[in-house]
Amino acid sequence: MKRPNLWICLILLAGCGLPTPRTGQVVSPGVGRAVFEARTNGTDLVPITVLFPALDDGAPVGGPHPGVVFIQGGFVSTARYEWQAVELARAGYVVAIPENQLALAFFSVDYGQTARALLATPPAGSLLEGLVDAQRLAVAGHSLGSVVAMKLALQGNFQAVVLEAGFPDGADAAQLPGFTRPSLSLAGALDCSAKLASVREGWQGLSSPTALTVLSGVTHYQFTNAQTEDVQRKCVPEASLDDAHARIMQAVLGFLEAALRDGSVGQPALEAVPGVTVEAR
Repeated sequence: MKRPNLWICLILLAGCGLPTPRTGQVVSPGVGRAVFEARTNGTDLVPITVLFPALDDGAPVGGPHPGVVFIQGGFVSTARYEWQAVELARAGYVVAIPENQLALAFFSVDYGQTARALLATPPAGSLLEGLVDAQRLAVAGHSLGSVVAMKLALQGNFQAVVLEAGFPDGADAAQLPGFTRPSLSLAGALDCSAKLASVREGWQGLSSPTALTVLSGVTHYQFTNAQTEDVQRKCVPEASLDDAHARIMQAVLGFLEAALRDGSVGQPALEAVPGVTVEAR
């Protein structure tokens, strides 16, 4: 047996996890990236990509920072959301993106709580130790990921939730009135997948404090790193991808800053985003 450690891992059906990262790789000025593996369901190893404020050598800087768990859309690679995580990290957030089974977070909702636990109670000696404020954690998701993000928010332990181009599961309607943390529903006016009427209907079930912010000219996949699927489906955006990204992040950051500071939705900051309509209550 030339590789006993490998055979032990297979026999235990638990996998051999990656070493706990103590530093990361710089992916953008001031932003580091590292991949953790966290165990859930007894044997599952969940890869979790973490983006964080970093020094030039990839070491974490400052803290404790607010944190965000981000849930991918259905059949969309987590890598396509790292542009959002980079911008959040540049603004002083620590972002955890769990890799869901088959890229379908709906079937592994608990992975989001695993990512939250990694931020709130990180492994001793890891780069996350002392880096995150466990009292300032938000959850966000895109498309199907927003459905799961709302489910995670309803489970508790998050101080705010962002729904990007999506809406709560109808099966959760009875629980929504009891959720009183701040929420943001962020929609593209030209979204052909999560159409505005459906997003608005879903938003109406959310309790105050909440805001519906509609971005003019923006389509569904502009929340990712490319709009290829939109164009292929003849759902042509009027906003450039760079413009859409800039406005998405301005809205998300404006909301999170207020929500994690004083529990409001940051309506003035949302209304300052170019080309939006905002409804808040």
